Amino acid sequence: MNRILFFALLTFSFVGLGKQTTYLSFEEPPGWNCDLSQGVYLCQSPTEPDRSEALILVFGAPSTEWDSLENYESYLGQPKTINDDSGNPINSKVTFVRKRNINGFNWVDSLQQNSELQGFWTRYVATVQKPLAILVTYVVSNERYTDLTPAFERMVASLKPVADFKFNAPNSDLATPGNELGGALKSQIEKRLKKKTVDSPAPVPEPPSKMPIFVLIGVVLIAGFLITVTKKRKSSS
Repeated sequence: MNRILFFALLTFSFVGLGKQTTYLSFEEPPGWNCDLSQGVYLCQSPTEPDRSEALILVFGAPSTEWDSLENYESYLGQPKTINDDSGNPINSKVTFVRKRNINGFNWVDSLQQNSELQGFWTRYVATVQKPLAILVTYVVSNERYTDLTPAFERMVASLKPVADFKFNAPNSDLATPGNELGGALKSQIEKRLKKKTVDSPAPVPEPPSKMPIFVLIGVVLIAGFLITVTKKRKSSS
């Protein structure tokens, strides 16, 4: 009986394994690896084609007065503009933006197409748990969206901030807000994903049932990322 109980507990422990940071726990897609770079967790599949077709970014940073669910929802409800390879502007398509309760915590959940890279969907899930603002986002190509969405949905459903988080030096897995972070994240997205030159047909996803950005960095955290991305793209075109 004890042996049976032991194996049952062992099996359960493996099923429940997930990623644990100092401020957030979540379950990455099976087999994926998460590396910490400049205070941001970058998660990818170790194998193709998923490795060059999808990327998850997770980060937490000190919250500011700007950081609120209302500001996130308003910001993510507006289409973003990027440039294609020829420098022509492309407006993103906002599929949905809404508040959502995940494991007892309130988040803003948004899905957009062409908001980071042409030919890619981007999902933004953001919350404020003072003293932190937290963003989890994934970027996935049109071609792999349908296949990878179930695993991403499970990841989103598993999100759980650390309720009693406190700043303790060195907090090496926290992002430090600043002018360089937006550019660094943009660089990681473009470097790690296979850039599309032409949009491929993609399914129009339905908002998750029973659910009531950013890319990152408001005055200091959420808004700064997309503002930086847009400016850098314009200056390089």
